[in-house]
Amino acid sequence: MFQREPNTGTNASIIFTLVTTAAGILALVPTSHLALAASHRHPTANAGCLKPPPAFSSPAVLADTAPAKLWDGWTYGHRVTLAASPASTLKDQPADIRVKGLEPGEPITLRARMQGANHAWAAHATFVAGADGTVDTTHEAPRYGSYSGVHAMGLVWSMLPVGVSDPRSTLWIPAHSNYRIDLEAVAKNRILAKQTLVRQAYLPNTVTPSTVDAEGLVGELYTPATPGPHPAVLLLGGSEGGLQPQVAEAALLASHGYVALGLAYFQGMNPNPRLRNLPKQLVDIPLEYFYKAATWLRRQPGVDAKHIAVIGWSKGAEAALAAAAYQPHDFQAVIGFMPSSVVWAGLQYGPAPPRSSWTLDGKPLPYANPVVDPSTFGRGKPLAFVSAYATGLKDKAAAAKAAIPVERILGPVLLISATDDQVWPSSVMARQVMQRLKAHHHAYADTSLCYAGAGHVILPPYRPVNADAFALPGGGSFVFGGRPIPYAYADRNAWSRILAFLHRALY
Repeated sequence: MFQREPNTGTNASIIFTLVTTAAGILALVPTSHLALAASHRHPTANAGCLKPPPAFSSPAVLADTAPAKLWDGWTYGHRVTLAASPASTLKDQPADIRVKGLEPGEPITLRARMQGANHAWAAHATFVAGADGTVDTTHEAPRYGSYSGVHAMGLVWSMLPVGVSDPRSTLWIPAHSNYRIDLEAVAKNRILAKQTLVRQAYLPNTVTPSTVDAEGLVGELYTPATPGPHPAVLLLGGSEGGLQPQVAEAALLASHGYVALGLAYFQGMNPNPRLRNLPKQLVDIPLEYFYKAATWLRRQPGVDAKHIAVIGWSKGAEAALAAAAYQPHDFQAVIGFMPSSVVWAGLQYGPAPPRSSWTLDGKPLPYANPVVDPSTFGRGKPLAFVSAYATGLKDKAAAAKAAIPVERILGPVLLISATDDQVWPSSVMARQVMQRLKAHHHAYADTSLCYAGAGHVILPPYRPVNADAFALPGGGSFVFGGRPIPYAYADRNAWSRILAFLHRALY
């Protein structure tokens, strides 16, 4: 629920979700009194935030496509091979893509293509073979193509949707949990070699997945096949509801040795019948639901009951911090992606009085209200909510009352935020959380990682990072921010730091 600035003459709620329910926003916001000004990006200071190192995109490619004269004089008379090693691996792991059998100095173009839920995706890069007649993406930068610099997986994160007029508003959504990338080595319009790269959430016989529909809980559990006991992780998604993105990340974490439970806690717009007994909206969600999940998780075979972490994305990060603060013995570590320092009003569909996002012992937690400028909602204009939340934080009394008492958490806290987050000011709120922990002398190794130029959707690495918005069917877009190079760096850096943090905190 959003609170409007005084004297706007309009009192309405809106749907707010990251991706899957964003299309409903314009349909529920009255437009008769709304100005038609576009929303503006809300800048956040970069001081102390991590930037991609200069070498990340150096040397720069000379152009997107190699000139025709580059191919003059080369005959490609030898047998050319293309290999990806490993050819089948986890989604968060790089593969060494290598071409052999070229003449020294001979150019070759590598093309990558994969199928998403709604579009094909593609990238290309042209290299020049070294003295040994090989090209290795792990050690060499392309001269021309879709990305710059030395990146083993540059052909993946630089992919763009095929046949789309606005790539910046087209998200990569996998068609299946495991997917394939088709690679080709091409010269003079001839395909000289092919290779398939398979990307998986977990490798065969390494993780056991199971559906959770017990004790009112709805989720997906992933258990390592190796003997336990294993530390465990509870994963909470954000305002999209249902079981994404937490299920995909739960599977990956199980591949790294954790029993991982991706938990749904409200339906959102998700039609999955498994969710029918969960709250429809993100309003008055009992924190006890998360405690029940932690208790259930501790009882599972192979779980180290004394080492459980909770990870949340966006509103899920707000839930994770609040749950660990109000019942600290349930969790030994907390990770918040794009976190909040306060409890915010819940997210409701249609006009309704504001209510808290969370309850405890049947009572709503005190909450702050975002304050919406009506000019944000010009029909057909980009929708960015960061200013609404930033303005809500300026109500010092309400923010102080709604502040999450993170100092009560009995374990280390890791926060992931971004300066170009256009959903809410995550880097500002992460800083507030850290200030509160420091002021109360929190006795744990807390860490905050802020990424300059990244947006609200930092995920495990090696996925297309072209988009900073989500196109709405009725026109316009829902903006979450971020630029490709900062995203590619943030994905890789943050995920490695998360895995290291969990290992230190839970093993």
